Amino acid sequence: MKRALVLVLACFAILMISSGTFAQEAKPCAGDVAKFCGTVQPGEGRIAQCLRQNEAQLSPGCKVHLAQVKEALKEVHQACEDDITIFCGGVLPGDGRIMQCLKANKAHLSRKCKVKLFEAKQEMK
Repeated sequence: MKRALVLVLACFAILMISSGTFAQEAKPCAGDVAKFCGTVQPGEGRIAQCLRQNEAQLSPGCKVHLAQVKEALKEVHQACEDDITIFCGGVLPGDGRIMQCLKANKAHLSRKCKVKLFEAKQEMK
């Protein structure tokens, strides 16, 4: 189950990055995305992979932002663990399937999971 939760968090980050939200709204990393990943086609986590490959060269502001995002995702992991088990236990991790499951069950998620998902989304801006 822990592996599935780690994958959920990774998928959440990848969804945010690949949706363009991260690259467009995450001002601390916008320059890094343009500089290192400008020729990378968004989607399927390619921008996230590009940033990871260039991690040592990222600007200090982007590195700090990514650390904050990582911490926010840990909090999502803790807050949504039960919801994932209840609503998405049979969902095969990967390709954003668990995140899609959470979105599909948004109305039924626990308050703490909803709050942390919202906070994490705001942190990624």
